[in-house]
Amino acid sequence: MRIVFNWLKDYLDFKQSPSRLAEDLTLFGHEVETIERVEGEQVFEIEITPNRGDCLSVLGIAREVAAMYGLPRPVIPRTTIFNKPLQKKVRVDVNPFWICPRFTARIIDNVQVAESPSWLKKRLRAYGFRPVNNLVDVTNYIMVAVGQPLHAFDYDKIGSIGNAKLMRIRQSRKDEMVVTLDGKKRLLPEGTIVIEDQNRIYDLSGIMGGFDSAVDEKTKTIILQGAIFDPVLIRKASKSLNLTTEASYRYERGVDYEGTVLGVDLATALISSLIPQAKAGPLLDLKFEEPKVSPITFSTSQINQLLGTKLTQKEIQQSLKRLGFVVKQNQAVPPSYRHHDIKRWQDLAEEVARINGYSQIPLHQLDKKESKKTTQPYFLIDFIKDQLVALGYDEVYSYSFVDGKILKLLGLFDDEIVEVIHPLSPETRYLRPNLLSSILRHIERNNWAPEIKIFEIGQCFTKKKEFKQLVIAQTQKPSQQILRFIEKLSQAHAFGFVRVEQPILDALKIRRPVWTVQIDFEKVDRNLVLPSYRPSLLEQKVIFRPISKYPPTIKDLAFIIDKDFASEIVAQTIQEIDSRIILVEVFDEFISERFGTNKKSIAFHIWMQDPQKSMKEDEVRVILESIITMVAKKYQARLRGELI
Repeated sequence: MRIVFNWLKDYLDFKQSPSRLAEDLTLFGHEVETIERVEGEQVFEIEITPNRGDCLSVLGIAREVAAMYGLPRPVIPRTTIFNKPLQKKVRVDVNPFWICPRFTARIIDNVQVAESPSWLKKRLRAYGFRPVNNLVDVTNYIMVAVGQPLHAFDYDKIGSIGNAKLMRIRQSRKDEMVVTLDGKKRLLPEGTIVIEDQNRIYDLSGIMGGFDSAVDEKTKTIILQGAIFDPVLIRKASKSLNLTTEASYRYERGVDYEGTVLGVDLATALISSLIPQAKAGPLLDLKFEEPKVSPITFSTSQINQLLGTKLTQKEIQQSLKRLGFVVKQNQAVPPSYRHHDIKRWQDLAEEVARINGYSQIPLHQLDKKESKKTTQPYFLIDFIKDQLVALGYDEVYSYSFVDGKILKLLGLFDDEIVEVIHPLSPETRYLRPNLLSSILRHIERNNWAPEIKIFEIGQCFTKKKEFKQLVIAQTQKPSQQILRFIEKLSQAHAFGFVRVEQPILDALKIRRPVWTVQIDFEKVDRNLVLPSYRPSLLEQKVIFRPISKYPPTIKDLAFIIDKDFASEIVAQTIQEIDSRIILVEVFDEFISERFGTNKKSIAFHIWMQDPQKSMKEDEVRVILESIITMVAKKYQARLRGELI
């Protein structure tokens, strides 16, 4: 939101400099990102949070500044409108009422479209608007000033019913279209708020006016409209049409129900001053549905407990009154422009904190509360990631969006694919139905890496459901360790690596074979035994062993052993035989009939290193013989081959 500093001073008398005001507004909850000089004016760029639609105007920021500095709230002087009886009339129909709970308008006759005066054009350019003509510029000026979007219709371009121009406000139906002010013909999503006469839709309400009712140099009579439209419908239509305007931006965040008359009256007065011969007709103000506002009950103790303060009831009441609340004892009614975001006593507490200053809240020790136990799925995902990293895999992250090319290549392009309505680019047009479509792109981008072993855990999407998936991909044939781990993940389902078909790799220009496995998390064994976490281990002393300056000796041993013995258990046994055994690594494991019934072969790399000296051959042989003896005794295993 852009605010012109001198425009703000037109509404409020304060002494602070632009830089000081910017600092204070930021601490008050409205971050001033930049201060620029435009058209000789100092212009603030302010970040307004989505719940504060009331601050999207000069008047809104002026109210905040007044509350911040304890100044009287700004009051907009109401100019007397000398209504003149006109023969021209308008008929307004709204169905259903909730899409447009209030409609305010006035017919202004004998207008003359011309260029705006320099002061008006300068203000609009400083804000960021391109001046168009005096009538359009007035509607934009008043919208920025007080926050009420306005629109001027050419009276003579609208169809009549009887002796009145027809403004029928309704929701669009399937396949209806409208031509907007920019000349574009737009297909309307169902449910969009529109205005029509008996022949056509001529306005995209709350977003952009229609070309067929636009003001031009021939316009002699206008209908000046200020209305309240349903914010949800405006947002849906704006997003579906990929069309955001200054008006839709305000309507989405909530416009003051009581601000329509103010906006129309101010615009009428300004038009009358710019076009002295203009004749303003009577005000038409239709209230179809009024907002239901109930007092919010609060207690001093609740607010103090939440904020960590010791404010009195009177201090809390005064804080709220500075912001325009009507306060009686322990009840507060927000002003009409805050009905959209003030709903409960916690909202009142936030306002009290802002008024008194966040820096004034004393520091204190937070109460210690019992933390909730983390859910089992989190531990499962964490466990899987740790195991894969330990096996030498790298985790990757991908966007959930993919392009149609990869989906067609993988044979995944079907009726269940979810298409993004307004993609950022052709490469982000669809939501991925599985992770393979994402991970192959990683391999494609890292095509010249010597070896790729990656995995990803993420969300996948179809029209029927959203689900979590694990995918593993690598450019070398899967080892026994990863195959055993995949088997361990599920006892009820058979998962296995598959080799990606060569035509797919050729299309992606991937030069090496790729093996992948995909596992839906709903099929992962939920009874998987996860490692226990014992905080007491953190209290144990850690023994540091210096890194040896001498090179390790590496020998290989292979054993024929009962297939029921896990290789990890055997490796642990070997490592415990001698302190100079620093690493035992399984590099081969398979079953063969020639080993005998229920037998398998396990081969180990044995890393040995003495911290004090280089190991001699006879020392190494003694350790290897000890390993052979221990494994044979404990697991009834025999050495495959000879000890070299």
